[in-house]
Amino acid sequence: MVHTVSHTEPLQCSADGIWEACKHADEILPALMPDYFKKSVFLQGHGEPGSIRIVKMGPAIAHAGEVKERMDKFDDATKTLGYTVLEGDPRYSSFSAELKFLPVGETTCEAVWTATYEPVGDMGPPEHIKQIVVLVFKTLEQAVLSRKTLSHTEVLAASPDAIWEACKHADELLPKAMPEFFASSTFLQGHGEPGSIRVVKMGPAVPHAGEVKERMDFFDDANKALGYTVLEGDPRYHYFSAVMKFVPGAAAGTTDAIWTATYVPVGDMGPPEHIKGIAILVFKALAGAAKAD
Repeated sequence: MVHTVSHTEPLQCSADGIWEACKHADEILPALMPDYFKKSVFLQGHGEPGSIRIVKMGPAIAHAGEVKERMDKFDDATKTLGYTVLEGDPRYSSFSAELKFLPVGETTCEAVWTATYEPVGDMGPPEHIKQIVVLVFKTLEQAVLSRKTLSHTEVLAASPDAIWEACKHADELLPKAMPEFFASSTFLQGHGEPGSIRVVKMGPAVPHAGEVKERMDFFDDANKALGYTVLEGDPRYHYFSAVMKFVPGAAAGTTDAIWTATYVPVGDMGPPEHIKGIAILVFKALAGAAKAD
């Protein structure tokens, strides 16, 4: 017989904030909850519906070495995700769950977890799983509340239209213009549109990172703005995303290039001034390419 259990947890952060953190749960949870989660590896896909992942559990979950899950839903519009356990939990012949984040105010929300399950034998409701889910919610909440930002504006001697056109070719341009920083950029999924996944192999001037996996969050032609999130490759931050925007400068034919990073540092790691420095060099390389054209 199929049963259902549900729980609602109030959180002191926005629904947008917790949803964004949820997109990085595969990196955040092993870092902040190592007793429960060792690591998560995708066998198929990158988190979109139909993706298959293996979650290796920590010592606090003694019954399960690892669990194979399928992502059934990942809906940005309703801030809802759903998954089904395919293998790894012998206590239930079937188990699926949905997580949804509902805004309550500008800085608060409710996290709703609903599980549908078929127990084996006289196994009761998955209260133990519910308790872990509550810990996950609170951990993601803390990650949101720990977020910091760093911003910089660079004035470039080229028009926003010319800079933006160069930006569309950055994956080819930057390894040529800045080989000491960027060796290559390869798309694993998509071609630069929102949701695309790329691997950027860094050059010798970035010794801490051999390669970085990034997701393109948006690429807005109308506003000449783009945003991306680091999925893997920078151990100094639990979470890192950045937005670049190009607007007309005070002087004719110039551009104000605005870079804003949002990050959650590991330990006492400071602001990403080193990444800001690279972003400034990127802006200058784009301006050089724009003036050359």
